[in-house]
Amino acid sequence: VRIAFLRSKQRAMKSARASVVCAVVACAVLCRAFVQQQPSFAGRQQLDQQHVDGRRPKTVVRGIDVNAWEYVYERQDPGVPLPAGVSDDSDPEPFRITAEQVETLKRDGVVHIKGVLSPEWLEHLRSLTEYQVSNPHIWASPGVASGLYDYVQRNVWTTNDGFMRFLYHSPVSNVLAQLGEARDSVRLTTDLLMVNPNKGFKWHQDNQNGPVSFDDALRWWVTMDDTPRDYGAPVYLRRSHENDSVDEDAVFVQLDQGDLPNYADDLLEFRPKAGDMIVWHARTIHKIDGPESQDWGDRKRRVLGGTVAIDDAKYKDKKKVEFADMGRHSLKDGDSLADPHFPRIWPRPVAEERVARFDGRVGRSLPGFARMLGAMFSYKTLQQFSSWGNVVKIQPPAEDEAQGAAAQSAAAVRSR
Repeated sequence: VRIAFLRSKQRAMKSARASVVCAVVACAVLCRAFVQQQPSFAGRQQLDQQHVDGRRPKTVVRGIDVNAWEYVYERQDPGVPLPAGVSDDSDPEPFRITAEQVETLKRDGVVHIKGVLSPEWLEHLRSLTEYQVSNPHIWASPGVASGLYDYVQRNVWTTNDGFMRFLYHSPVSNVLAQLGEARDSVRLTTDLLMVNPNKGFKWHQDNQNGPVSFDDALRWWVTMDDTPRDYGAPVYLRRSHENDSVDEDAVFVQLDQGDLPNYADDLLEFRPKAGDMIVWHARTIHKIDGPESQDWGDRKRRVLGGTVAIDDAKYKDKKKVEFADMGRHSLKDGDSLADPHFPRIWPRPVAEERVARFDGRVGRSLPGFARMLGAMFSYKTLQQFSSWGNVVKIQPPAEDEAQGAAAQSAAAVRSR
């Protein structure tokens, strides 16, 4: 008993140290990105000149320059035209969702919607993504430097005009409104552009959804590429959104803990094709496996995903770091989310919010950054970082397979 207690204590201390390290590193990286984004930052001009003169070496990770001085700092307009017949005055493009699909989401906690994007919308989104990867924004630097993805950027809608227009006018918001049975509005609380998840993610729930409760949040994911044959298929635990054992601040989960064994033998594996969407409840447990080599090579997995709030959702102060909530708003816990930093994308944009976005009055700010720093070392943040650190598949594939064998040996995998 004493040995078991000491081992447990050692694990707890190790986890605590890891969470503090994660918090410090995240704080340092975000501080650097935020400060360097400021036009008045002393030394930026000098370092820019050093690069022009060839006196400063580049730092490249997987073909992407992760040197912060090489990134774009301003709002970007890729100049990619909307599909034919779509203008800035157009309502979101229609897409019909069936009653069966709505029921599937309620019952299973996840649903696969095929063919949401037409070939024209698909090519439009691909063009926006290729532009973004070729012109990386400073807010992509922390994720790119980590090697978790070839490119990853949160809240790309705030910095790239093309992605904001896509969310305003594509069928995505109509799909979400119908699946969420919205009456009045669908608001974006965060988005995430992801290219090639090199390491994959173990079983987890999504908890970086912006300042909104799980019950008001709906997660979504639209892919620009077909799923490879041997890896990259998202897998969900059917009905796991009904679990009552996973804390809302947790990310990584163990399938043999709490009430998760009740769901661990009922897996839903999806193999979406380009233009398909997956929509799920924020509490639904899921994973994705990357290639064993941790390199997608010539293959691509380009995805735009995020979270929306349905109808009269309220601003929720979660007392922890929310990377999606660094705007210059003054919302408090319990306030309406009706604010340009959480734009309405259905049934149509709010004119004043659209103007604020394209005038550059929406995005990360010094007050928002201070709000994030204030929550950096809270108990919930440290708990989150400790859990999040386990999401990344850093152990050898064989060890990882052995760890999950007991939970998956009896699984009935249903391809959708």
